[in-house]
Amino acid sequence: MREKVLYIHFLLMNVSVIYSKCWSESLGYKCCSLDIEPIFTDNDGIWGMENEQWCGIINKPSLENYCENDCCKNSNLKVSYVDNNGYWGIESESWCKINFQNKNDIKNCWSLDIGYGCCSSNNTDILYNNEDGSWGIENGQWCGIVNSMKIDENSIPKKPSYMDAENFDDPAKNCNITDSIIGDSLKQYAPFRMGVGINGSLRKTSTILSKKMVDIINHQFNSVTLTNLMKPSYLLDQNGSQKNIMKGIQDPSVNFQSAIDTLEYCKKNNIKMRGHTLVWHTQTPSWFFKKDYDDKNDYVDSEVMELRIESYIKQVMQFVQYYYPGVVDVWDVVNEAVEIDEGYYDEKVSWKTRTKCNESSNPWYETMGPDYVIKAFRFARKYAAPGVKLIYNDYNTFMSEKTTAIINLLKILKEENLIDGIGMQSYLTPTFPERSTYANAIKKFGELGIEVQITELTISIDDKLSEEEMYEKQAEQYKEVFEIYLKAYHNGINIGSVTVFGLQDGYLFYTNDSTKTRLWDKDLQKKKNYYSILEVLKEYYNKYN
Repeated sequence: MREKVLYIHFLLMNVSVIYSKCWSESLGYKCCSLDIEPIFTDNDGIWGMENEQWCGIINKPSLENYCENDCCKNSNLKVSYVDNNGYWGIESESWCKINFQNKNDIKNCWSLDIGYGCCSSNNTDILYNNEDGSWGIENGQWCGIVNSMKIDENSIPKKPSYMDAENFDDPAKNCNITDSIIGDSLKQYAPFRMGVGINGSLRKTSTILSKKMVDIINHQFNSVTLTNLMKPSYLLDQNGSQKNIMKGIQDPSVNFQSAIDTLEYCKKNNIKMRGHTLVWHTQTPSWFFKKDYDDKNDYVDSEVMELRIESYIKQVMQFVQYYYPGVVDVWDVVNEAVEIDEGYYDEKVSWKTRTKCNESSNPWYETMGPDYVIKAFRFARKYAAPGVKLIYNDYNTFMSEKTTAIINLLKILKEENLIDGIGMQSYLTPTFPERSTYANAIKKFGELGIEVQITELTISIDDKLSEEEMYEKQAEQYKEVFEIYLKAYHNGINIGSVTVFGLQDGYLFYTNDSTKTRLWDKDLQKKKNYYSILEVLKEYYNKYN
């Protein structure tokens, strides 16, 4: 096999292509993105400037006298590598040069410049738009649509009206947050994304509707996750789904009213959002699995359920990518599908597929069997925009037996290029797990060559201590786990993000919230654990920057 490897990093708002075989890397410089203008030429090659750094420019290959040897049989093959010798694809596990039959079509194929072929038909459905053009999918691969028509908005779930924190009665309006919105910030020093959970069990109790809380998030974080309001139980519309059935349509109906405020906020403030979560046995309404979307009926068969899961994933992703391109660039595709308690998992499956939760059956397993996880990732990859990361998310990922089972699942997903990372929820206690065990699990996942995301970081307290001692110990524990993250990151583990799963103790949108695990107190004052995290991040930043 020809020894060429492509690494494409397709940012939705800033597209670039990175080649593993880059002539300037041997000289200590990266290669330029394809749109960088040349500045000068020497004996080594042509040079440009990108992000205030010199970079080597790879010449685009000529399309004349294109394919003579090693030609691909399929002229519509996806472009997987570009070099001075031409455009390359993979066929029968071997590299081959793509033989474009219509040279005029190639010259109009704008997506080749960013590493993707064009669709064979201009009538291909438009699934995504960005500043480069319109995108469709053929043979399971993204392709650029030449001379494309405008997206038919009727195929996209309707966009509901949204509320803004500026016009909402803020329960934190009397809090003095000056110290949290000036000076140092967590995102300023972290080498990975710093995220925060947007709490709220109802739309009207969402963190995003507090002007003071939003101001803190803007200054301190660059990523958010809806802890509840983007789960299927909030997005699925039973009434609309039943109306579809009456029209002979099997597709479920989706309504984004619960999540729209956060999506608008992220778009307005250039903050990334983790999509949480597409497929979960909890917080997915039972009627979604039943005939005619009626809770009183029996489960549908696997064929119908497969149609429903694909339609749901497609609608959710298309809505976000159409109205909010680039905002949600990572999805927790499947949540908590691995179980290690005896009697609660499928013993025939190497990754111990969950069959029950507490004493309730897993409706995904009941309707589709263990294949529901793989199929969910296939559908997510099919409809995810280029560059969007797909994550498997779970709790207690550090427990040895569960770590092994999850790794077995991740390896299966990797074989089909369906997975980009593991989400380690990270609900920790002062003593569990042993921090060496936790660090070792991070290392094991990272060695798979995937991204590790800490998705729901929460460290509980020892309430037997005095309040002062309790918060001192809590600060030490948060510092310790961030030291683990930074050490892993420094040793080459791809730690992509760390998300603390909420902003404030004594959450002001709730009447009696007793939470004591967050970084800000009930008056939105920084706690000791905030300062301990900032200390270790600053120390790392100053040492290596």
